[in-house]
Amino acid sequence: MTLNKQDMGNKRGGSNENLRRDDSYIGMSRRKRRRNMMLAIPIVAAVVALVAVSAYVYSAQAPSKTMVLHIHPKLGITFDGQPLTVPSQIGIDQSLWKDHSLDQYGMQGMAPLHTHDASGTIHVESNANRNYTLGEFLNIWGGLDTNGKTVKATADGKSVSGYKDLILRDGEQINLQVGK
Repeated sequence: MTLNKQDMGNKRGGSNENLRRDDSYIGMSRRKRRRNMMLAIPIVAAVVALVAVSAYVYSAQAPSKTMVLHIHPKLGITFDGQPLTVPSQIGIDQSLWKDHSLDQYGMQGMAPLHTHDASGTIHVESNANRNYTLGEFLNIWGGLDTNGKTVKATADGKSVSGYKDLILRDGEQINLQVGK
């Protein structure tokens, strides 16, 4: 007895009809879609995972850009007996922003300690809840030269020693008398 190809079937006992490829337009299109999906799914998954990991790492390392501290002490200065105006735009205008060591705590391109006007009000606007000192504000400004001078400081009318270490408090009136 002789068997032809059709009588033998496939190894699983089925006929060759089950093994024929669908070479129609729809069949080719289906194979291409399946192949593309098999390539696209791992790529999309990898991109999503990379974005998620990057966002997590960035958020864990970067300080928050949400303001968590907002207070307003006021600074008055007399220099050799004459009132000295605390300039507007300290910590905003680059010419009045000498120390950038606290920039990571600032908001919207400003130092966390800055002035908006010449009233002497120090704006403490920070993305970290921490203490700031008068010395840090004076460093950002860099415009008050006290070298060789005597500085007498008061906070709300009470004498203060170590004025640079004075922690800024909301509504506090700070006065510096700088002289010979």
